[in-house]
Amino acid sequence: MKKAVKVIIPLLLAIGLGIFSVWNYIDGYVVDSSHLKMKFGEVPAGTEFADILVKEDWHRYPDGAVNVSFAPTLELDENCELAKYNEDGYASMILRTGLALLEDHELSPEVSDKHSCLGMMSGDDDIFDHIHHIKVAYCDKDGNILGITDEAEVKSAPFGRPEYTIKADGSKVELDTHIKLPFFWGVVLPAILGGILFIAAIIIAVKKSKKAKTSKSEE
Repeated sequence: MKKAVKVIIPLLLAIGLGIFSVWNYIDGYVVDSSHLKMKFGEVPAGTEFADILVKEDWHRYPDGAVNVSFAPTLELDENCELAKYNEDGYASMILRTGLALLEDHELSPEVSDKHSCLGMMSGDDDIFDHIHHIKVAYCDKDGNILGITDEAEVKSAPFGRPEYTIKADGSKVELDTHIKLPFFWGVVLPAILGGILFIAAIIIAVKKSKKAKTSKSEE
């Protein structure tokens, strides 16, 4: 029994690492850094869209320039309340940072799956590298702010590639962070270790088999 265990344990570990590697290749390695999804529960009456208010170092952006073209499906101007909003360091991600483009939004009262999707302009970079606190602003079609959520802290992801989903329900907001491992750590290394353990299990099994045959021949 002890001899069998010496073969079974590395074999099971090899299979487990192989499954882990394949799973990460299929699911864990594919990160959509180009979009930021938002899901909603209760929203104020008259809400047409929602924006993320970010607490930023606004000196990073020239003159805090407003760019209404980042909300192409809406008719906003530089004088709307959202464009002018700047309290406690918070201001519009869409109109003031140039980090996000409003691509899709559906927050009608009759819709159960209220959602919004922002196209991120930061490429593969972590969009929250420099942003550590957020709020969500509910706005009408003219950019007037109908309500603002409480503050949520953004936790950094020092290891791996993060994928974020913002969930807002009335005054509550949370940011789900799903960390996905880099390709080497999530796919390559487990596959290599699994292969080594698989070979080790075979070598142990062959040695045990030869030893058993030798013992029988000596008898």
